[in-house]
Amino acid sequence: MTYLMPWQRPCDCRCPLHARRTRLTYDEFSCACTITCATQPITLLADRWGCALFLDQGGDLWQVPALPDGTWNWENAGNIDTRHDLYHASVVIETRLRELVHVLANPEVFNL
Repeated sequence: MTYLMPWQRPCDCRCPLHARRTRLTYDEFSCACTITCATQPITLLADRWGCALFLDQGGDLWQVPALPDGTWNWENAGNIDTRHDLYHASVVIETRLRELVHVLANPEVFNL
């Protein structure tokens, strides 16, 4: 079985926009993908910030706001820029998520 990066996988969460298709962008209007969709890269739930944080295809940190009904506001997803109050913390989180992706992709190096 060949390993596919998340953005190469077909959607498995029954999103009406992406069902059984690949998902190349994260901020599409009407997207209903879940955080556990196969197309979703490594994700960190950050309920204190009211969002989920994840790495995009280029390894940059994105945030997607949580909605009260347990869904995600994908059309307002985006990078955390330098003007954001939590920008400095997001740089640390981005670095750690990249490290985790490396560990998960190379388990033999870490004797996992």
